[in-house]
Amino acid sequence: MAKVGYMRVIGDKGFLGKAEAFYQDYKVNYIDGQVLPYKRYGLNVNAGYSYEGLYPVLINGWLGAYGAYETANDGNQKDPKYNAEIPTNVKGFVYGISGSGEVEVVLVRKLSLLVNYTQYYDLKSKFSKSNYAFFGGLRYYIN
Repeated sequence: MAKVGYMRVIGDKGFLGKAEAFYQDYKVNYIDGQVLPYKRYGLNVNAGYSYEGLYPVLINGWLGAYGAYETANDGNQKDPKYNAEIPTNVKGFVYGISGSGEVEVVLVRKLSLLVNYTQYYDLKSKFSKSNYAFFGGLRYYIN
């Protein structure tokens, strides 16, 4: 999984907003022990709050929604084991809710080290109901 985004501090009370583009590539379980390749890319929009009482360590929480385009079984409508028709679309738009928790360590004024846990709950997908990811990286503040 990979993601890139833009975050904005809203006011001076610790409130945040962000938008992220993401890409996921993993496997999902299907009937009779079959495992299908699954890909999804989309946009995630979140509101959040930052606790800054431990500065230079910041603790951020996020809650939001996403929309994405998914492809299961590489777009093939037949399953790989029995060559039977999959009874639902293997491609299409899906949506859901997401939440994140992150720890940010300020290195210098506009640069932070970031550790992030993100959970996605799928409300429309027939193949993926929930997944999560751990991320690590750098955050650079442009404003």
